[in-house]
Amino acid sequence: LIHDLDDPHVFRRNCSFSSTSDTTRLCDLNRKNMTSPGFTFVLYYITQLLSDDMSALNGAKAATTALSKCKIYKRIMMVPPKYFDVIHKDLNVFMKCDQPVDKVKATSQWEALRDIFNSHGLQTDICPPVPGLVDMVFSANSAIVLNNKALIAKMAAEPRRAESEHFARWFAEQGFEVAELEKIGKPNQFCEGNAEFSPTHDLTRFFFGFGQRTAESAYEPVLDFFSLDKKDVFKVRLIDENFYHLDVSMAPLSLGHVLFNPGAFDDASVRNIYEALGSRDMVIELTREESLHFSCNCVSFISDKGEAVVVAPHFSDRLKNILQELGYKCVAVEYDQFLLSGGAVRCSVVDIAQQQ
Repeated sequence: LIHDLDDPHVFRRNCSFSSTSDTTRLCDLNRKNMTSPGFTFVLYYITQLLSDDMSALNGAKAATTALSKCKIYKRIMMVPPKYFDVIHKDLNVFMKCDQPVDKVKATSQWEALRDIFNSHGLQTDICPPVPGLVDMVFSANSAIVLNNKALIAKMAAEPRRAESEHFARWFAEQGFEVAELEKIGKPNQFCEGNAEFSPTHDLTRFFFGFGQRTAESAYEPVLDFFSLDKKDVFKVRLIDENFYHLDVSMAPLSLGHVLFNPGAFDDASVRNIYEALGSRDMVIELTREESLHFSCNCVSFISDKGEAVVVAPHFSDRLKNILQELGYKCVAVEYDQFLLSGGAVRCSVVDIAQQQ
């Protein structure tokens, strides 16, 4: 097919699709199976050559553009749950210290998540766990990482502050330019890492979450360290203790959409989110119930086979149908042992290969 594209007449003669109804059917198929960049590329030209209605191109064309622009979750860092436990009270409303962690099950669930990433072509780097640091498995809190620079988090949660020196050492050993917010920021200028910093899929816009565990004043040192322009980084205030980090309230998806729970934010922040994205078509609003099941705490990426994948601990039937219609492959992973601590899939990874 691609060879014949050089000559539209040869292509038209050799191709069995010859009517508008055929190309419409192909577009319908594409909306359900927009997982292969090669398929989408060929489909785009089929519809361009054969369809009288140019609007039939929109689905394939948008998918091709989104696939080519996706820059998130290509290489990630995880920390094995060797010392994971739930022993700290009141770090978030979900923590259940009265229910013991099944350590064997937790390890199995974490390994299953890692294997899902590896089987889809993501590079997974491992940072060694440290005895006594039971929450280190939630590596999203380690740092904000962008353009080979790592700004190490300053945790508001006191029991987690000892993690910072170990993460700083690891990032430095991997060749990142490292700064620690504890050293470059002001007192009480807390920022809990990548959990409070969410990009769009193409790294052109960013959202900075504050209001629960991160201070609004940390916005400035983040901008300074990464040399980001204010117009590209939107501050969003979290107002519900159930949604204590940005990564349990919002998620970028690999085809350019954004999941978010409007109830987690104040009205001004909801307006900021829509303004930043520019189109309501790119926003998928979650219900409170879906958000309480940590559906926003997902990881979305383009696999090595060109699939647009979303990995999450839970998909409602409504959300799964929406995502599949948009071309996403939904992969649910059992993660209940980590939910005992109020963490899930995205909490367990940090994207370390984001390059603008």
